[in-house]
Amino acid sequence: MPRRFYLAIRLDRASHGDSLVEALKAHGWERTLDWTGKNSTIKEDLSRLAQAELAAIEQADVLIVLLPGGRGTHVEIGAALALGKPIILHAPDRDTLEVPYPCAFHYHPAVKLLVSDPLDVDEIVQNLPS
Repeated sequence: MPRRFYLAIRLDRASHGDSLVEALKAHGWERTLDWTGKNSTIKEDLSRLAQAELAAIEQADVLIVLLPGGRGTHVEIGAALALGKPIILHAPDRDTLEVPYPCAFHYHPAVKLLVSDPLDVDEIVQNLPS
């Protein structure tokens, strides 16, 4: 069974994760849900998408978060924590983590925090769970 990941990234920044997604696939990882392109303002579509995203997090072996995120990003972090999933959280700099104030959940023991600019795909791959 392939190892699976869920990528949490703000919708308008989704392309920033493309190189990571390709690297993960090259290492035998499978994305549980590609939610990009599923943007809608119809409430029923949003409801289905929310359910699909939660199911995809549950199916994933790891949640990978690329900050800065949107409102949904931190919901995804909370869902992964509640499910006992490991999380790799990447921030481009310390200000992203601390301004306007630090988020306690970024420092939860289940979170592997990585800081680099530009995105260090190799470091993320090296920190994937076995």
